[in-house]
Amino acid sequence: MGKSLIAVLITLSALLVLGSKCKHIVVVCEDGAEQECFCPDGTVGNQVCRSDGSGWESCDCTYYSVWCDDEADLCWQDPQKDAYDYDDIGLTQPDAIRYCEEVVFGGYDDWRLPDIDELRTLIRGNPPTEADGECPLTDGSPRSDMSHEACSDNIPYDGPGPGGCYWPPELAGTCDKPDPAAEGHPMEYCSSTVASDNDQWVGAILFENGAVAFNHINSFADVRCVRDAPTPPVVCEDGPSEECAPGETRQCSGENEKTGSQTCADDGSCWGPCEYTGFEPSPPITDVCDQCDKVQLTIRVPEKLQNPPKVIMAFLYEAEGWIFPPNRPPDGGTDYNQVIDPDIDLDKPLAMTVPGCTYYREECLEGDYYLYVSLLQEEKMPPTVGEGDYWWGMDQEPMTLEIGQANVIEMDIELVPFVE
Repeated sequence: MGKSLIAVLITLSALLVLGSKCKHIVVVCEDGAEQECFCPDGTVGNQVCRSDGSGWESCDCTYYSVWCDDEADLCWQDPQKDAYDYDDIGLTQPDAIRYCEEVVFGGYDDWRLPDIDELRTLIRGNPPTEADGECPLTDGSPRSDMSHEACSDNIPYDGPGPGGCYWPPELAGTCDKPDPAAEGHPMEYCSSTVASDNDQWVGAILFENGAVAFNHINSFADVRCVRDAPTPPVVCEDGPSEECAPGETRQCSGENEKTGSQTCADDGSCWGPCEYTGFEPSPPITDVCDQCDKVQLTIRVPEKLQNPPKVIMAFLYEAEGWIFPPNRPPDGGTDYNQVIDPDIDLDKPLAMTVPGCTYYREECLEGDYYLYVSLLQEEKMPPTVGEGDYWWGMDQEPMTLEIGQANVIEMDIELVPFVE
């Protein structure tokens, strides 16, 4: 066989080998084309054709990925629910539990709301509240554990996460969405943990400053679901493969009867798992405060104020376990009892009504309660008193609140300067 013929055969063989390794791009759409697409939350979006026509770009939807912490053997929803929607008001803890139980993404349906111990494994940059820190607030703690100094906050937005959040830098999301029921600070992240001495209080973390606390079960909070590791990626749904256009979406429904969507795999060989992330919150709580006892309060200051105060607060606390000052969320009073830029001075007392109901207005209080009032020069979280502030409540008799006919308790108090 001549050398030229051998050379030709070698060249043809090489081309065949190279050709077998090259991926042939099948054009499935026209560059710039658009089409309707379907989102995991049940809404409809829009997607455009890839520039090479090989498939469709991602649907204009909210998608969640998975970030796994190998050290804690936990995998997390990333980012948290509605992370970048600053109009989102969050969920109450009962709804947060239901949300995580219903959601399906990443190919998994066994997500859950983390307990406070699991949620603390995310804290970075505030050693006392990290998972192995000195803060004693754990799953099974009483409310008093949140008063431990090791559970307190650090410098706001000084953590290693995006936006200064106190979580790992690899974790996406936000920690500055405003709390709709508490002007001046962002929402906490809630857990499945309830206080051992009162099931109306749940464990929470303030990721903007790294603090660990208890908050009311009906407070609105951010939600980030968790599952046990590992969580390997799921590319195709269960069952026989079905060819499709890469990136294309279609609607699907699951056992929970929620409408979600599937996305075709990048190679067009199969449909991905059905994902469901839509959620219908529970109906709003019925406000019963007008049926409860109330404190008609007149608040005075003992001297001419040097500077206009920033915030005044007046709340009720159960007599059992009372300490002054109370370092936990209140048992009674509502958001109306936290007034920003109050109009008060020596010659101008402030009138305020403190209803004998829970903060979220769902229940009247019954039993013995103490009143605590503070006047602060700056707005901060937690709202602790300091130099230049005023307070009241260290020397008082408890008041008895009853359920039935709504009684009015009149009180006229004078604040005293804070002394450390």
